[in-house]
Amino acid sequence: MLTFVSENIFRMIRFIFLIPLIALAFSFMEKKETKLPFENSPVSNHELDDTLKINDLIFADFFSPNNDGYNDKFIILNIENYPRNYLKVFNRWGEIVYQAAPYLNLWDGKSNQSNAMLGDECSAGVYYFEFDDGNGNRAAGKITLKR
Repeated sequence: MLTFVSENIFRMIRFIFLIPLIALAFSFMEKKETKLPFENSPVSNHELDDTLKINDLIFADFFSPNNDGYNDKFIILNIENYPRNYLKVFNRWGEIVYQAAPYLNLWDGKSNQSNAMLGDECSAGVYYFEFDDGNGNRAAGKITLKR
């Protein structure tokens, strides 16, 4: 019985001394820096989500094309200020599933590329986009499509 109690006390003391070491190890971990999509332009990320903001453009980070009238299309706010824009959307394998020039906030989760493997409707998941505003500025980001 005495051996059992002394072993447990020893484990508790060892654990108590490990807590500050674990905290110290986490304090030395570096913060991951976010790369800005445009050089020399006012770019910010909303603090509560991953919504990308570039100048006056605001890129949605998800949409759900389920025909309920809410978030049915991928929206870029203030896109009308850039009439010569270009958008490409890629799946996780790097295949283009949607492209438009100019993009007019019309992507509803359906592919406009002729590829038998892709099918007509894009599956739920994360997609990546490249955007050119027509003035030589480019942005890249992710879009989550939820069905």
